[in-house]
Amino acid sequence: MPPKRRKLLGWHTAAVSAARAARSSEIPEQSSLRLSRMALSSAARLSTESAAVQTERLASTASIMFACRARLSVEERSLQNSQDAVRMARLRASQSPAQKIIRRLRDATAKACSRGLESPEQTTSCYLRNTRARAASRASEKPQETARYRFRNALSTASARALEICKSLRKLCTDHCSLH
Repeated sequence: MPPKRRKLLGWHTAAVSAARAARSSEIPEQSSLRLSRMALSSAARLSTESAAVQTERLASTASIMFACRARLSVEERSLQNSQDAVRMARLRASQSPAQKIIRRLRDATAKACSRGLESPEQTTSCYLRNTRARAASRASEKPQETARYRFRNALSTASARALEICKSLRKLCTDHCSLH
């Protein structure tokens, strides 16, 4: 590698390391503020981009992230995944209802665009990969986790059914009262 390129690469690595160190020492409020700034600038950029450009950029970013994560050990990847989950939870908790709607619409648009560009084979492959991943994750989980998600699913099903029953009863009462 030529010396100039090596020097630039060294500077870039040092800058990235310094930025990473600064991020690791910041308090949660600073993290939240930084992430919300990033989200706002990202949302502003996304609103001006066409769907095809968005999809292309998202695919490029995903492949870069995948390549970076592939180089990490299992422990490092697990740590990074949990840190990402915490970061996303903080970001979502700090969002206003309008921001949540915008994020959901943006996510749905990006998903629809990428699905629209997929061939039927890719769609099938994606479906099978997700099914295998779900099966593997369920096979490797502890019995308490299985019981927990089954309970959670049963609870949400029960509450949905209760809501339907309430709606039916309300309709019956309304119909009955209008007759008398």
